Amino acid sequence: MKSMKTYVAAAITVSAVVATAPVVNAQETSAAASPTAPSSSSNRAANRELAKRVQTALYKQKGMDWSDVHAIARSGKIYLVGMVPKQAQIDLAGKVAEGVSGVTSVQNNLTVEEEGH
Repeated sequence: MKSMKTYVAAAITVSAVVATAPVVNAQETSAAASPTAPSSSSNRAANRELAKRVQTALYKQKGMDWSDVHAIARSGKIYLVGMVPKQAQIDLAGKVAEGVSGVTSVQNNLTVEEEGH
């Protein structure tokens, strides 16, 4: 009877160790990666800052209507979305965005606003 209790206790102990080993390793792996990898909140902050700099550069272009133009940043890539009154503004917006420090590429999704809208 005593050997059966010892066997069951040993089996439970081994099971507990085996069950927790992957969890411990997963925690160690992600903890080791955390110091070198930028956090998602710092990525979001950097994206917001870059988009803001592009928007500011656009607004500095005098005589143009940028009210319906929005810049979205994702890891250096800028997406321009919205509507402008003239095709020339689409081209200018792309060039201005490319000239902002930190921009690696620009996807210009601007469209010309239809008459009467």
